[in-house]
Amino acid sequence: MRIQHCLREATASVAAVILTFAGLGLPVSARPAHGFPDIRVTSILNDTGDVTQSTNYRVQSDTISSSYFDGVDSVSSILHGGLNSASRDWILDTRSSTTRTVLVDLRTPVPNSGAQQIFAWQLVPTRIIAKCHEALSGSFPAIQLNQTVSCPMFVHFIYAGTDYRLVMSSGPGASADYPETNDALVTCTAVDGSNQCIAWTIFPITQADRTVRNVARLQQGSKSGKWTNFGDFYLTFNFNVTNP
Repeated sequence: MRIQHCLREATASVAAVILTFAGLGLPVSARPAHGFPDIRVTSILNDTGDVTQSTNYRVQSDTISSSYFDGVDSVSSILHGGLNSASRDWILDTRSSTTRTVLVDLRTPVPNSGAQQIFAWQLVPTRIIAKCHEALSGSFPAIQLNQTVSCPMFVHFIYAGTDYRLVMSSGPGASADYPETNDALVTCTAVDGSNQCIAWTIFPITQADRTVRNVARLQQGSKSGKWTNFGDFYLTFNFNVTNP
């Protein structure tokens, strides 16, 4: 009898929770897993040139499509939420997808940087994050129309079963400060009726020699969490992000 009583209490508790969420107008399956839900965005990794002639962007799409949609082909394309606060950093993650990848090209090492070229170019499962919250409170949505913000960016990919990342992050406020590298430039290109940014471009900086490219540090990961320096590479890219 005691077991039956406990079961009835548990059933009633579950029903109360379901009714609570129903009263909020939220399907139980759509309830946020954390305090601030992610914002779905469309990520566009633009392509250019012929990869066989090395005239392409050094980070670009897999050519299946330049557009990546959140929840399609197991791709995550979001402005990140969070538990206690929302970072609203842009994240594109194809590592769970069996069909979508990102092209990473390492054919432009920085001379005298100790660069170890693990491949020329490959289509690899990749996670890209631009950490604009480190430069601006509110991150991507808080950037004003036509304003450009310098944001640390990480291109994390898997090759031959090993984790690697290309780090573009420098400055006193950066969580990873590699002085020779360059942050990405994120510009707001459109706002909504409440003046919140809903579209962005992401480009490299213009170097002293007038080339538009970033210096990135290649690192190899390990099971211990340590990252080993594999030298520096020049990266070119041209990304668009839109909400929705």
